[in-house]
Amino acid sequence: MENRATGSTPNSGPRAARSHPRLESSWWPLVAIVLLAILLPSGAEPATVTGSVNVSRASLRTEGPKHDLDVVLALSPLRGGAAPPSTAAATMDQQGLVFLPHVLAIQKGTTVTFLNNDNDDHNVYFLDDNTGETLDIGTWGPGVSVDHTFTTPGMVITLCKLHLEMAAYIVVLDHPWFTQVRIDPDTMSAPFSIRDVPEGDYLLTAWHKKLKQKGGSQGVGVTGGESSAGEVVITPARYAREK
Repeated sequence: MENRATGSTPNSGPRAARSHPRLESSWWPLVAIVLLAILLPSGAEPATVTGSVNVSRASLRTEGPKHDLDVVLALSPLRGGAAPPSTAAATMDQQGLVFLPHVLAIQKGTTVTFLNNDNDDHNVYFLDDNTGETLDIGTWGPGVSVDHTFTTPGMVITLCKLHLEMAAYIVVLDHPWFTQVRIDPDTMSAPFSIRDVPEGDYLLTAWHKKLKQKGGSQGVGVTGGESSAGEVVITPARYAREK
């Protein structure tokens, strides 16, 4: 009896050795499932945030390449780390002494190729709307392009020193959850949707080159599937603080 209790009999060792693989094979799948459930993020599907943007108490220029119809809507998470920089690319052309597009929304880290499809030499320099700092990336002739990567969020006015009437707006955003819409001149409104938004709490901000978001940025809770942001109103600055 004493020998069996200590496992010293000739047969007890092999039996014990064979029992451990059976124990491991039955328990390890369950352990793995528990560990995965703890370590991996929840399986909630990314959401689409929808809403509408409406113009109030303002008239807009609705024709020509420098129209006032573009609105950028962006979500910023209230919690969590910053999103990794974008590796995307975009283009801005110069045709007929006009930057095209007139408004360009990008995530920081995006490289923009500035084209010259005009018959004239062109220059490109940037004016940071927040700091007032400028950056000249050069002057070049027809058929030449220059790349520039935007690494700092904010609004950048794009200008040409050779043609002072040229101007465009590049809205550089911290996160990838944004969209750009065009106001319908008949209804002075536009629907919007921002796709692939993870669950969480966000601030929704609207940018327009002349108008302000009434009431400032608004909170949006995203729970998966489709979340509604309701109505976003843009209006002249003197009315933006009214309730």
